[in-house]
Amino acid sequence: MPVNMMSLLFLNEPKGILIAALAVGGMMPNIAIMLAERGLSKMMALPHLLIWIPLLLILWPLLGAVTGGYQKYLWLLFAVDGLSLAFDIPDAWKWWRGDRAVAGAQ
Repeated sequence: MPVNMMSLLFLNEPKGILIAALAVGGMMPNIAIMLAERGLSKMMALPHLLIWIPLLLILWPLLGAVTGGYQKYLWLLFAVDGLSLAFDIPDAWKWWRGDRAVAGAQ
């Protein structure tokens, strides 16, 4: 979460507003999902897939086109969200196949 929120520090950089919207936007639906499910659900992987895959596609060409601190940040964001997606893809698949268990449900 902190790495995605850091995108708000780079709004004036190339595609900064779009990157921030997607980085933060991939997390925001999960608040509603957690409240509706009353805990953590594999459904929370779905917003990441829908929003962060396009984010990574936008980041990829930028990684070589920018320099300095912004480039370092974009590499970090790419790595963190890419790693998250590596976990989200199996979770989304399990949810799609019927695993609706909620961690922390009472």
